[in-house]
Amino acid sequence: MLVFLGLVASAWLKPAPMAAQTPLTGDQAAPLLNPVSEGTLQDFETGLNSTNGAVLYQTAAYPGTAFHRRNSTVGYAYYGGGCTYLTAANGGNEDNNALSTRLDLPEGAVIVGVEFQYRDTDAVNNSRLYLYRFDGAGGIASVALLNSSGNGGHGSSYTTTNLNTTYDPFNYSYSLVWYSGAAGINHALCGVRVKYAYSAPVARPFTMPPANQPDALQGGSSGYSFTAASDFVAINDTISYSYAGAGCMIHNGGANLAAEVDMPDGMEFRGYRAFYYNTVSGAAMNANLAKINGSTSVDVLVGSTTTSAGYGEDYFTFPTTEIIDELSKGYLLYIRPGTSSVTRMCGIRSFWAIPVQARPTSAYTNPVSQVSSDRDASGMLLSENRPQPNQLHNVDLSMPEELASPMITNEYQFLTARSFVPRESAQGMESSNNGCVAFGSDLELSYTFQLPPNSGLRGVRFYYRNPAGDSVLARYWAYNGYSWFTPIFSYSIPSSSDYTSSLVSYTGSHYDLSNGTVSHSLSVAALNSTSTVDFCGARVWYTTGLRSLYIPVAFKN
Repeated sequence: MLVFLGLVASAWLKPAPMAAQTPLTGDQAAPLLNPVSEGTLQDFETGLNSTNGAVLYQTAAYPGTAFHRRNSTVGYAYYGGGCTYLTAANGGNEDNNALSTRLDLPEGAVIVGVEFQYRDTDAVNNSRLYLYRFDGAGGIASVALLNSSGNGGHGSSYTTTNLNTTYDPFNYSYSLVWYSGAAGINHALCGVRVKYAYSAPVARPFTMPPANQPDALQGGSSGYSFTAASDFVAINDTISYSYAGAGCMIHNGGANLAAEVDMPDGMEFRGYRAFYYNTVSGAAMNANLAKINGSTSVDVLVGSTTTSAGYGEDYFTFPTTEIIDELSKGYLLYIRPGTSSVTRMCGIRSFWAIPVQARPTSAYTNPVSQVSSDRDASGMLLSENRPQPNQLHNVDLSMPEELASPMITNEYQFLTARSFVPRESAQGMESSNNGCVAFGSDLELSYTFQLPPNSGLRGVRFYYRNPAGDSVLARYWAYNGYSWFTPIFSYSIPSSSDYTSSLVSYTGSHYDLSNGTVSHSLSVAALNSTSTVDFCGARVWYTTGLRSLYIPVAFKN
């Protein structure tokens, strides 16, 4: 599976000059790798979803609802049309007040254009959109910077010239970060498009990695996924956390922060490397992994950092072989940073390779392979685990998507519930057992997914438990970043006393016909404040002919 998608750009650009900005500080003062030049709609669209010899051009797209806060005291709300705005700021620290989302592209892709879609009715202040890259050791650079302009409402800005930055997940994580001009509805983030060029992958010559660094850059059919700590999200609304700069995070209480694992289906998840900063002797932070199948969550590893001499990194391998299988399960990484700027977590880089039968156990030994703890991988206290009802342990082979013709083009994305984010900070989100999410109040959770170009969406399977038959809607949305939106389908979650799932079939061609012109999101909404529903994830079922060209790679947001 690959991350390919886009949003439609408006033909109208606000010509008003940009108002003066306050001096940049913190992350904003990072060196700009490429000069910003304002492009045109035609510049951005040239080559979109087309080929030029061996080079293909595609667009990754994110509505405003795909962005999350980096500080638990910052307030945000849904404006409409996929747009998000700030309702409350945390003092004058703009880096803490920013909203963020991870940029997922194929390894080796060349970023050639960025579009920022916004709503701006403020005659004085502008909002800003940055594309940052972090190295996990305090290094930060700004790949692109765009501003809103004028005060006429919906608009967009583009940069296309002198970009040409290669997406390198071995060395860097990448984040799209929005700074609002002020709290309130005068500024809203409505979407971001990132246009990129790539060539069909060719297997790189394999080189044997050093014995003490099994995830070293080694070629062959292997790869990496790097997520900044600032793009891990809260799994409930009781967690206290804040931003510490350069993609790093601080944690002050509650459960852990979580991020989806993005790897090619069928590959072996070999291990992950944690990047952090620690100068406190005896202090340790957690970097954990769990696998979730829609009704159960199993801890794969509860790992602990080891260094206390400044910036450090530890590599963790697993006690069992872990194969990425989007048909039956998803993986979720959890981090638990320290409580101050001298104990902060900065990112996780995951490593995958082709499975090898009877592969001998690596001679490399984890710094801490398994840690005794009073918390599970998610950071929930083991003493708080509740008795669980009977669980659905195995895939039901009567499911239509499993019985479909075994064509090579059938593909899946398993979306864990804890990687969905609330559309508003005031809504109550709670963690429940088995990797699920409970609805503590009126709550709508959202997840932006992206499929390869010309995919045909076949359906979405929702996993849940609804013992009281509460009113809960699951919906599939499309947005264009300029206030247009439409629900492609809406499904009422039925009652069920036990964990179960339901397939919503889709025979239309909306995704297939989008050609990168709209963004696509799933949402699950409880319509009353006393809901007892557990939402446990979703699985997207689609078809594509791309596998005959190259191995597809999954990137999920």
